[in-house]
Amino acid sequence: MQLTGKNYIAGTISGNGNETFTSVNPRTKAEGDIQFYNATSDEINLAVEAAVDAFKEVRTYPASKLADFLDEVATQIEALGDELLETADMETGLGLPRLTGERGRTTGQLRAFGNLLRDGSYVRAIIDTEPNIRQMQFPIGPIAVFSASNFPFAFAVAGGDTASAFAAGCPVVVKGHPGHPATSELFAHALTEAVKAQDFPAGMFSMIQGSTIEVGQNLVEHEGIEAVGFTGSLRGGRAIYNTAAQRPKPIPVFAEMGSINPVVITQKALTSRSADIAEGLVNSVTLGTGQFCTNPGLILMENTDATQAFIESVTAQMTDKPEGVLLNGAIESGLEKAVNATKTKNSISILTGGEAVDDSDFFCYRNTVMETTAAEVRADEELQIEHFGPVTLFVLCEDMDDIKKTLEVVEGNLTTTIQAEEDEVDSLQDVLVLMREKSGRVIWNGYPTGVAVVYSMQHGGPYPATTAPGTTSVGMTALYRFMRPIAFQSMPQTLLPDALKDANPLGIMRIVDNQYSDASL
Repeated sequence: MQLTGKNYIAGTISGNGNETFTSVNPRTKAEGDIQFYNATSDEINLAVEAAVDAFKEVRTYPASKLADFLDEVATQIEALGDELLETADMETGLGLPRLTGERGRTTGQLRAFGNLLRDGSYVRAIIDTEPNIRQMQFPIGPIAVFSASNFPFAFAVAGGDTASAFAAGCPVVVKGHPGHPATSELFAHALTEAVKAQDFPAGMFSMIQGSTIEVGQNLVEHEGIEAVGFTGSLRGGRAIYNTAAQRPKPIPVFAEMGSINPVVITQKALTSRSADIAEGLVNSVTLGTGQFCTNPGLILMENTDATQAFIESVTAQMTDKPEGVLLNGAIESGLEKAVNATKTKNSISILTGGEAVDDSDFFCYRNTVMETTAAEVRADEELQIEHFGPVTLFVLCEDMDDIKKTLEVVEGNLTTTIQAEEDEVDSLQDVLVLMREKSGRVIWNGYPTGVAVVYSMQHGGPYPATTAPGTTSVGMTALYRFMRPIAFQSMPQTLLPDALKDANPLGIMRIVDNQYSDASL
């Protein structure tokens, strides 16, 4: 399709502003030919007002109609064909194999939400006959979604935040990420076509472009927005959170802001499978050039000869592994700044890397391994800074008690991981409890960089990993971020939603007088 560089405002293409920007090819550092327009405050206002109007209609739709719409969005994305993959590859350097898989994940989660809606039980209907109180979940209204840089499909215009908001029954206004604006426009075209095909109100979806902070702030400040979904940096997420909290009517911000994802490796695990763990760890640290929010960035180990040999192996493999392409110049400069800040600490040893490749034709940073002690990590919270790239920090501990003391001061994370042997389970209970308190997902003998879109997935964690540790941004339960429970007391049957009527016309599973049942009353 012919790209315009303009915003998609409730089905209308609009470029009324004077400020523009271009994409940049991370493999060549060359700017693209298309100028993309920053959305004006008037365009943002039109998008949100259209979403408010759309919600008045969409909130009455049955789940089956929403499910058909989600399926249509997936179909329209697939109809973009190779152009979507090639455009995203040019803007991100992620490679066609990675992007092909991510497209499948994106369309798969849309259809999975559709299946969830068709089952119907997602409304969490609860009935107490005495007293006569009945509760279920309802959509909250228009949602602002901020696209992520590192997942241009799965966490962007049609990604998990948008899919879960649609599934909840909420219109969406997306701010495309300036790192991949052409990709964002292709998705905006697909979603706009899906809105038309399913005869939804045009305000069900809008996409605004923006390379400035003001564009995002204007969107969050608009009184018609009821919640925000964000994936990105701590700095960006906290700024949006603060903006939302300062509104006359504060709104929730569901921000996923990165993580250092501590990994504990026991001595028994090293004795049993040191080579396999080293290879797996290196692959996890460098996967996607380290640009994953679940990148294992802090490795806690007892300081022994076996540990030193393990670190030497990891360092050698990281040194030999070719540098990958970073997403953009901002990622490269941000990573360089973060590592340089860590390097200023007297306790830090750089075992390999620790610098950008200044003469490279593409954005990149050397694969980096650093080392420090547990005492230093406990004394200096700045050593817990996220290094968003192919970087990891080994933390040498005196013994297992020292590891526990260090975990106690670790900030909130998306994940924690332990590599250990089965016969250590009893002795590691305290460690597992600490990991549970510090993260949303605890991993046994695996690596954190695999995130599955399934019902049980928890992609969230205590601050500063997220602003809402009781929620997830991945998996089927992600839609509850954009819903709220409403109870009806002593309501006549004719005024109740079908999900709460005695006859249970939807045939869904409900909690009736403390028992799960799909029977009528």
